[in-house]
Amino acid sequence: MWVVFNLNAVKLSFPPLAHMHSSSRRASYHHGDLKAALIAAAEELIAESGTAHFTLRECARRAGVSPAAPAHHFGNLLGLLETLAALGFEELATRMEAGAEPGQSTPARIRAMWEAYVRVALQSPGRFRVTFGEKIRPSQSANAGLREAASRAFGLLQQEVARLPACAREPESILPQTVLFWSMVHGLAILLLDQRLNAFVPGEDAGAPMDTLGRAVLDQLERLCIEKSG
Repeated sequence: MWVVFNLNAVKLSFPPLAHMHSSSRRASYHHGDLKAALIAAAEELIAESGTAHFTLRECARRAGVSPAAPAHHFGNLLGLLETLAALGFEELATRMEAGAEPGQSTPARIRAMWEAYVRVALQSPGRFRVTFGEKIRPSQSANAGLREAASRAFGLLQQEVARLPACAREPESILPQTVLFWSMVHGLAILLLDQRLNAFVPGEDAGAPMDTLGRAVLDQLERLCIEKSG
């Protein structure tokens, strides 16, 4: 028995090419770039309003995806924040390492690391605040990437401090000296980031405190390093 189809009665419709392309882009976005898009959205939101009221739902809304998407990739809010913090420590370590050029004296290399540290804070404020936020505890985290990135950043400074002659003679002073230097430069970064020093900078320079008072403070810190070289 033959079955005859009347092709004239069949209406075939195809979506417009533009629709097909946009669907393809959405599929690629959802399957390939979603995690990166969520990270970017989170950093935008945190840079705008901090972490106090930051939520996964708001992050998903900013990225234009399902409210369940962030949990799928990061588990929970802390998981997302720890991912951002790991990126923050990685950026910090990379910039610190790049700033300390071979051939420089140890104090000069440490100073270059400090300047890189402050510039990271000023150029990536949202990520920097998350990296050192109250919810981030690298040593207690299950996120191996966070633990490793934090250790690398601190280790770079500690390695240079260990080369200072005074610290080389007294190895037990290396850790406290590293913590002291880290604390001082971190305090400077926060003060500049929050614009707490602007009142002490001449009016014409108030817009660029890192290039005026910030540099002067780093010069003073470098002198401390030189004293430690004795």
